Amino acid sequence: MLFATQLSGQSNVEELFTNGDYVKVIEILSKKEAKESLTLRDYHLLTKSYGRNKQYSNGLVYSNEMIGRSLEEKDTASLVIAFNLKAENLIDAGAFEGGVVFCERASRVFREEDSIELQKLCFKWGMMYYHTGEYEKAYETYNKITLPKFRELNLFTNNYALTLIGLEKWDEALLYLKKSIATYKSSGNTDRLNVNYSNISIVYMNQGKWAESKVYLDSAASVLNSGSQLRTIKEVYSNYFHLYQVQGKQTEAFNYLELISEINEEIYRTKISEEIDALKTSNAREDQLREKVRASEKQTLWGAIVSLLALIGFISTIFYFKYKNVKSAHEKSVTEQQLLRSQMTPHFIFNSLSVIQGMILNKEDKKAVKYLSKFSKLLRLILESSREKLVAVKEELLALQSYVELQNLSRLQPFEYKVEIDDSVNEEDILIPPMLIQPFIENAIEHGFKERIDDPKIKIHLSAKESVLICTIKDNGIGINATKNITKSHKNSLATKITSERLKMLSKDFKIESNLILEDREKYNEKGTQVTLMIPYKI
Repeated sequence: MLFATQLSGQSNVEELFTNGDYVKVIEILSKKEAKESLTLRDYHLLTKSYGRNKQYSNGLVYSNEMIGRSLEEKDTASLVIAFNLKAENLIDAGAFEGGVVFCERASRVFREEDSIELQKLCFKWGMMYYHTGEYEKAYETYNKITLPKFRELNLFTNNYALTLIGLEKWDEALLYLKKSIATYKSSGNTDRLNVNYSNISIVYMNQGKWAESKVYLDSAASVLNSGSQLRTIKEVYSNYFHLYQVQGKQTEAFNYLELISEINEEIYRTKISEEIDALKTSNAREDQLREKVRASEKQTLWGAIVSLLALIGFISTIFYFKYKNVKSAHEKSVTEQQLLRSQMTPHFIFNSLSVIQGMILNKEDKKAVKYLSKFSKLLRLILESSREKLVAVKEELLALQSYVELQNLSRLQPFEYKVEIDDSVNEEDILIPPMLIQPFIENAIEHGFKERIDDPKIKIHLSAKESVLICTIKDNGIGINATKNITKSHKNSLATKITSERLKMLSKDFKIESNLILEDREKYNEKGTQVTLMIPYKI
């Protein structure tokens, strides 16, 4: 009877997975894991469900567990499947460089009888090479896929075409792209049809055939609808931007740059929501595992001698305080990581790469090299400062200067940037937490200067008083009141909220009062926004 019940339970999970009810699959198998060990098939379904529910970090956790269990059981067939599952989650999570290293190592384990699974791995492996710019290796990897039914798949056709675009084999790329368009038209897959139209427009753009590129780009735009993925919409807008920019139509290019910025903000918010969902799921799993541990302890301790209860109580007390400290440290770490992620937001990185590509297409090689140099320098500064709890004011200002210079290189209307420092501030001796000022500079640029204004300016003033660095940031943009009805305003900026939380934590750690004040400068009969940061510091 028990065996029959287990079979029925597994059959139910399989049916739910087949029907695409991935949330339910996760719920059932997570509860099962709290009571008993999962099978390799359970790990397979759980990993797939997390991936298709866009919780890639959890998918990676369970693919690693499936790899470990396969090694324990010496089940090579399941091991290579687990390798494919991990590669799938790595590429969906955007971990391309780490994914390349993983695939190179994993491929050595595949045996001759695992040829089909190896060819499946090549789909992911080749795309990882493509995303890291190693087009020749991507080309070689895709040509390892020899099974006719695999080469007939639209997934192969499209990815192979992208690789050919990377290698600048334009005519061959067109053949593969146009081959899959008919399939997507008949199936009604507008999202993929859109991507193919868009990619064809890129090919014609690189061939200097502006009219043909515009025709296919318009076709791509025509199939956009409310159900289109954000990244698909962004791709179309980006191609319009490049097409107009390379033709010298700056006004049209600028309009699409604004649309791209809005889409990137939406993508970023969606990504944050997905990460929060994944974190909640991880926490739920931890709670279930704790329940499992408690149940096990009760069964083990039941009937034990009374003299051990005092010892157990003592150990439980230590565990409670240790858990409380770990939880507190974890919450602080999560907040800090959210802050650091918010500083160099994806829309800035994406736009920077788009600008570089546009410069290259426009044959502005010297300008592109200069931009890329400043961009890499800024990323290096950000990464270095993110490892430190405190940095000198001088280093923070250097990162801000690099950020501002980069922004001005990409803008049609550059702005003036000025820093004033009182004698009370020793730039080399005063240490502050990194990346607290940058979000407000970004807000001034993205929101304060959203509309074209005469002589845009940003001014920073630093002074120190009673272990607090007072940083005032002024811009002469449209002001908070003018943007209060716009969703992405100064007031409800994600970076602003996270910075405010960070300042509260700093007040507790430093035992010094901190503050964040946002004001519209119209109260001072001036134009723009004023931000005042009171940042605790150490010497």
